[in-house]
Amino acid sequence: MRTRNGNNTVFLVTALALAALAAFLWIFSAAKGREYRAEAAVTAVPTATVHAVNLVSAAAALSAAETPSPAGTGAADAPMYVTPAPAAFAAAETPAPTASPAPTAVYLASGSAGEGVRTLQQRLRELGFLEGEADGQFGKATKAAVVLFQKQHGLDADGIVGEKTWTTLFGDSAHAMETTPTPAPFHGVAESVPILVNRQHPVGSDWVPEHLVYIADVIPSSVAVLADSKAQGVSEAVYALKTMLEAAIADGVGHWKIREAYRTYDAQKRIFNNYVNKYLEDGRSRSSAISATRQTVADPGTSEHHTGLAFDLNATNTSDAFVDTAQYVWLVRHCWEYGFIIRYTDEKEDVTGFLGEEWHYRYVGVEHARKMHETGMCLEEYLEWLGAAE
Repeated sequence: MRTRNGNNTVFLVTALALAALAAFLWIFSAAKGREYRAEAAVTAVPTATVHAVNLVSAAAALSAAETPSPAGTGAADAPMYVTPAPAAFAAAETPAPTASPAPTAVYLASGSAGEGVRTLQQRLRELGFLEGEADGQFGKATKAAVVLFQKQHGLDADGIVGEKTWTTLFGDSAHAMETTPTPAPFHGVAESVPILVNRQHPVGSDWVPEHLVYIADVIPSSVAVLADSKAQGVSEAVYALKTMLEAAIADGVGHWKIREAYRTYDAQKRIFNNYVNKYLEDGRSRSSAISATRQTVADPGTSEHHTGLAFDLNATNTSDAFVDTAQYVWLVRHCWEYGFIIRYTDEKEDVTGFLGEEWHYRYVGVEHARKMHETGMCLEEYLEWLGAAE
């Protein structure tokens, strides 16, 4: 009985041990299974979700790093490390700047049309630069107004309305048109030494005197008639001629005609060649024809008429030679008082190289004319003396 019972006890203990081992193995296996399933679940999370989690974590870390610890916590004594935000976080927080649209370019020029031009014209009219209606057509009048506006506002006067012109036109610096007064007649010849033009002192074919004006714009037909309605002369000389002829009329001597005034180089050449051809037709040799022509006609570039200061005068009330007229007598007595001299006289032919021309009057200015009248000198002699005197 003891033996049988002893065996039973051993069997029971062995069975209990095996059962406990089996239970331990089952529990261990279940725990590992849960671990594997957790890892699998993490692996299965989408990448975008992971990034989002990382961004939130980074934001929290950055916020914590930038926010100082409350006073009295002792955290201020500890070193602070600022963790920079990941690139993905920076990109998400700072979006790329959006480029602003470029301003609409302003460009109006000849040929432009529409509301922009109309607005331009209205503004130019307000400032006094443009007359007429604002019709929306960029024509010659509008361009001229733009050029004038640009000149008076220190802009490039190209007649084109770019952004700078447009901004100035509608800006605070825009001002009304400044009226330029009509300049007074030019005065300057009388203040200088008279110019000498002769065979020894020619001027070039391209030389043109300054301040030329149309005589018809200065001297009315009631004072003198013109052989050439387009005749020109230097302003100061033309105004002096007008004053002189008006004085003669006041003295009872009228009926004046202006036969010649300013001559271009080409006109001089044509006149000279015409005289040469006339002498050639008379049977003269060419050298003889040229020599005869030079007695009364200047070579091109050597004529006083090239200066715009010389005028050939005549009378319209007689067919007599000018030297026999009341007009000539009056000029001999008074022309110097108005700045004129009789340029060529028979007495000075050897000096001037020309036969006397009682109709040819040259403006030199009142002071010079008075001295030549008092001394009896011709222009060549006077200028030589003036140079010696200086």
